[in-house]
Amino acid sequence: MLLWIGALPLIYMVANFLRLKWSSDVPHWFHRGMCFIFGLRVSFSGAQHSEPPILFVSNHISYLDIFAMGSIRAYFIAKSEVASWPVLGAYARFQNTLFFERSAGRARQQLTTMQAHLRGGKSLILFAEGTSTQGVHVEPFKSSLFEAANLAIGDMQSGPAVPIQPITIAYTHQAGRKMDQSVRDNYAWYAKMKFGSHALGLFSLCTVDVKIHFHPVCYLADFDNRKQCADFCQAQVAAKLAELLQ
Repeated sequence: MLLWIGALPLIYMVANFLRLKWSSDVPHWFHRGMCFIFGLRVSFSGAQHSEPPILFVSNHISYLDIFAMGSIRAYFIAKSEVASWPVLGAYARFQNTLFFERSAGRARQQLTTMQAHLRGGKSLILFAEGTSTQGVHVEPFKSSLFEAANLAIGDMQSGPAVPIQPITIAYTHQAGRKMDQSVRDNYAWYAKMKFGSHALGLFSLCTVDVKIHFHPVCYLADFDNRKQCADFCQAQVAAKLAELLQ
């Protein structure tokens, strides 16, 4: 892992300096390598919307979600504390993660930042619960940042709205056996778990199956308000999580 973490930034800097076309692929290589190192066997279902920009909204279980979802060409939105984390914070900055403070007073500024990215054709991944969970349920989705999708591409007065695509992520099996919660807690990172000891414990574990499902897209205009949209997305994600765990 240390070799991988050390090599990828160097490759990226050289590729960027030489203006090589594949330089933008380096962060995705990093995530695939980390999945291999941590034994994450990721499978996808459903149809990913292919034309950016897209606002992806997902449940959140662990920092491992970032690696598992790393093949999705989008910028992650993370809480501001992540920027100071050892190693992972540096790599989050390396792939241009947006760091937001958990403050209602900053919502307008955050929406402006998100809309600037979307207007520039860059997709975003939002962990809409605002926290991570045990991996067996989905907390209510916070609706305030859904407003970022209330945007027309190009001309602000007309044009297609930004699609919202819900994503369900589930940790289902370890070494081919269905997980119970005691096993899932080795991967789920929530409440007051300490990051260092949790991460170190992963190295002795077996291969884990991570399933990612793309739901059909929706638009804010389909609903009376963004709260209804957030609740609709949350219900889809929660139902699929229950199905995948069964």
